[in-house]
Amino acid sequence: MADGTTGRVTATGRRVHGRRGDYRARVRRVRVIVTMLVMTVAAAACGGGGGGTDEEIEGAPDTTQGTTATSAPVPTTSVGTTVPGTSLTLRMTDLRLLNSEESDNGLRVLLPAGVASASVTVMGLPTPNRVISVCQATELERRLSTAACRMPANGEAVTVTLGSAASGVELVQVGVAGSGPAASVTSLEEVTIRYSASSREVNVRLPQIASGEAGGRPTFALAPAGPNGNYRATLTWSVIQVFGGTSSTARVEVVQGGNTANNAEGGGLDVRLNGTLPAPAGEAIIRVGNIGSAAMVSPKLALLLP
Repeated sequence: MADGTTGRVTATGRRVHGRRGDYRARVRRVRVIVTMLVMTVAAAACGGGGGGTDEEIEGAPDTTQGTTATSAPVPTTSVGTTVPGTSLTLRMTDLRLLNSEESDNGLRVLLPAGVASASVTVMGLPTPNRVISVCQATELERRLSTAACRMPANGEAVTVTLGSAASGVELVQVGVAGSGPAASVTSLEEVTIRYSASSREVNVRLPQIASGEAGGRPTFALAPAGPNGNYRATLTWSVIQVFGGTSSTARVEVVQGGNTANNAEGGGLDVRLNGTLPAPAGEAIIRVGNIGSAAMVSPKLALLLP
């Protein structure tokens, strides 16, 4: 052999390799095996583990066989559906304000939650007005000690700030109007409260209502009229017992077009009335009166106005 390789030549002239040839053959086989392994691993990686989707969250833990994957609820920041406020006008008539210097005889009206302000106009005030104040209110039972108050002129609209400061309006008589036996009572022709709300409910605390015509017949109406004609009224009060006890009877009415559509009477210190006006409902009023022989003390009304 003169070519520097190992091996021998057979009778046919074919070279038969020795150890060096065997080594090279083994190297080629190893290379083929390694190449096949690399291709297998790459194919598995491209397959994504079988069953992956584009919606999977990066970093989410894998599920194991036999375990059902669960998804936690995702919190949302979207605002829920709300009913927009409507511009409403609460109209009250035939009110009697009493001197509140010695006892609490204020008229308080609590409006629905969320009302930011209310515009109040009072008709029937003495001129000049030195006795009737329009104030903020937060409760039916007592005055707000920190209330902001004004003494408006007759027919003057004043704005009462509500929201976090208060939830309603109070009319209170401080002192007496004029002279004579009736000087401690001021008869108001009309009080209107304008505000924006999605609820037609109000709560009212009236001054003491005397028996018969002396107490008047306070009325309450809300404009514009409601969409379905539903109404509800609950009147409660107390009685000062005199000479062994006196009777007290109240009457609550729904009046439409000058006619009484429904009414309820009772002497148990609690009268309830509810129903639905026939369509088209139109504007109606709720009216209360004292038809007994004793004064109604601290009367309170919970109203859903039609």
